[in-house]
Amino acid sequence: MIFLSTTDNNLGISFSALAFTGENAAEVYKDLSNIANLPLKELCAKNPSLIVFPKILGETRDGIENQKIFEMSGSFENPLNAKITTGNLMGFVGFRNTQVSIQSRFTQSAKSEGGDEDFFLHYMLEKVGVANLFDLQHSTKRDRYFDFLTFLFPLFLKKALLQGLFKTYRRFEHNDANIRGVVDVSRHIHKNIPFACRVAYNTRERTFDNPVTELIRHTIELIKTKPFGKYVLSHDEETKIAVSEIIQATGSYNIRERDQVIAQNAKPLNHPYFTAYNALQKLCLAILIFQKIAYRKDSNKVYGILFDGAWLWEEYLARVLKKEGFRHPRNKDSAGGIRMFQNDSDEFSFDKNFRRIYPDFYRPNDEPKGGFILDAKYKRLQNGIGREDLYQVVTYMHTMKIDFGGFLYPIKENDTVAYADENSGAIILSQHYKLSENGYGGEIYVLGIRIPKAKGENLKEKHEMFHARMKEIEEELLNSLRNSEAL
Repeated sequence: MIFLSTTDNNLGISFSALAFTGENAAEVYKDLSNIANLPLKELCAKNPSLIVFPKILGETRDGIENQKIFEMSGSFENPLNAKITTGNLMGFVGFRNTQVSIQSRFTQSAKSEGGDEDFFLHYMLEKVGVANLFDLQHSTKRDRYFDFLTFLFPLFLKKALLQGLFKTYRRFEHNDANIRGVVDVSRHIHKNIPFACRVAYNTRERTFDNPVTELIRHTIELIKTKPFGKYVLSHDEETKIAVSEIIQATGSYNIRERDQVIAQNAKPLNHPYFTAYNALQKLCLAILIFQKIAYRKDSNKVYGILFDGAWLWEEYLARVLKKEGFRHPRNKDSAGGIRMFQNDSDEFSFDKNFRRIYPDFYRPNDEPKGGFILDAKYKRLQNGIGREDLYQVVTYMHTMKIDFGGFLYPIKENDTVAYADENSGAIILSQHYKLSENGYGGEIYVLGIRIPKAKGENLKEKHEMFHARMKEIEEELLNSLRNSEAL
């Protein structure tokens, strides 16, 4: 197996810089050709073991399905000159004999910082409530992303059970004297001749013990075999109750039927009420079959776990900014949007995707601290804001009559930023625009948030100190936004 490692938004890195021998370059190029330059919607449709967040949560905002995991240039004949260029996607992906790890660009390198732990990615995931990931830091790099799936399981399980235990129709075979269904003639002849006062028949009944709950049960039993399985399944009372409900509902569980249950769940669940079970079903399938595929070199499936950095950064900021009265409209849920048109007839003359505006974050003018529009950007903004991004924020400010707008993006602690004050702290004002008074006027700020390096004598101490420093930076950001004019 060949392991490659890079970071998100890497601007292009050559095969020769990825630390593997030239004799393997052609094989790597061939394997990665099955992943590179293809949109996620195409890859996910053909590869059920490719798990992408937020897609698995049912979210497809910001065109994530059209993103590519990475782009690859070059040729099979001269593979060492090939280049891989990554975007906002982070995580782990593989095909056949090649596996690629895409960490956040804030990962500390093994040579210079004493370990290549992705503290920032883990911190954001913990902040948005996906999982407590510290124990994952003790997994090997080979297993870490697979183990991460099991840490997600309680979150998905509890969310699904808020809608109740999944109940559906299931066909049952009986062979007794209490006939209450359709007689199965061939089975009856096979089992009950000569006649023994029993009749073989079939019934169709609604039950909690069905292929979906059986799939969840098999996942629970597999997690139990993990070194940290007990912690995952019992680290809070809600999880313990949820696990117990599934176990009680699946009386027909048989470990030897695991492959059969997986096959029964091959078709994605699409239920009008039990909507949360769709994501849980995908996760369970990934846990049960991911390892099998990931360790087989002859598998012709792309597998992996990926996170959209733009989505994760936005969701992380949402948790921080709500303390200062910022609202976070939900484009996918059509919740919190702002009307652009005064009349309903004008609004409905446009495509539904353009009837309302959905700024990432806004604080209305009636808040005591004043109105503010904020746009979250995970990509690099050191060299300035793109025209479309700028015009979008100006549109939001104009529509909502808000005087202040801005962009929030992460930068490395030691990055130099043009226009920034050298004496500034963790929040860098890298650019400041004043809009023309020919219109409504207003001001736009570009704020860089310095992501710290993890310091400490050991992994646990680094983890704790990184968390403490991030909380200080978050408070500094909130202080900066408490008074718009102070920026």
